[in-house]
Formats: sequence, C-alpha cells, structure tokens
Amino acid sequence: MRKLNIKRSIIVDTSALKTWDIVGPNFLNISDWGRGVQKSWEDKDAAKDFNDAPAGGRHCEVAGFGKVDEKILHYDAEKYAITWSAKAEKMPGFVSELTNTIVVEVIDENSCRASTNITAKLSGLMGLLMGPLMKMNFNKLIGGFLSDWKVYAETGNVSEAKQKELAKEAG
Repeated sequence: MRKLNIKRSIIVDTSALKTWDIVGPNFLNISDWGRGVQKSWEDKDAAKDFNDAPAGGRHCEVAGFGKVDEKILHYDAEKYAITWSAKAEKMPGFVSELTNTIVVEVIDENSCRASTNITAKLSGLMGLLMGPLMKMNFNKLIGGFLSDWKVYAETGNVSEAKQKELAKEAG
C-alpha cells in the first residue's frame, strides 16, 4: 500500500481571519468560489462532532468526480485548522482514506500562509502504477484550489477560472 501525501501552501495578502472564514465558518459554500465545484450543500446526516464547526459535512458536485461526500474530522477555529475526509462517486477503487487538512497561519495582520495537505492510500497494482499520475492530478487540483482561495480572500471576487465556469454554466 502506497500513501499519497501532497503538501502545498500559498501566501495570501489579507488577514488570517478573513482567509480562514472562507474555508472554516463558510465550509459549506465552496461552490461560490472554488473551480470545478458546481454545487455544495450541507450533509444533514453527518454528525456534528465539533461545536464550532459550521456542519458535520457537506456534499459537492465536482467536475470529473461526480458527487463527493465530505465529513469534517477535525475543526479548530482558534488555530484556523480543519480536516475533512472525501469519498467521490468517480474516485478510482484503488484510492481510499482521502483526507484534506487546511491550516491558515498568521504572518502579520495583513498576510497569512494558507496550507493544504491531501493524503490518501493507494492500493494494489493500479495504485502503484497510477500513483504518479494521481499525484500530478492532485497537485493541479490543489494549485487551482489555492489560487481560487487566494483571489477570493484578497478581492472578494471569484478567480478568472471560476468566472469562466460560471459563464459556461449560465449558457
């Protein structure tokens, strides 16, 4: 069994609180700003294990993955940290235990570091063979996520990539 572990971060030129607010308290609203996420809503059946969390989980419609079910595994509003698991309709069978940990760290009052760490288990021969491709695809996904998050935090507007998606959906 191989483990996929991808860590990336980006400097955001606004406060850590404003940046955190987008992914923490507004966890359910990723479709408002995140590319590839056409729709997101609360998973009302997910247990809310953390009192300060906005929900126990969410559902997303994601391009290429179909419906994704995400459950919050850790939520710490004081440390600006959240971890969630994800299971997707179209996730290959050799991928399991997919999680994403997000942390926002204060640099100063007008900047912060936004970090993400995606982990997953890759099993069998397909996991071994497809591991490098999965890593490449997840790196691209994370790069887009961080870029969209940065633009939204700094400007209050969606990224160019998200604008194009929204225009295409509108017809």
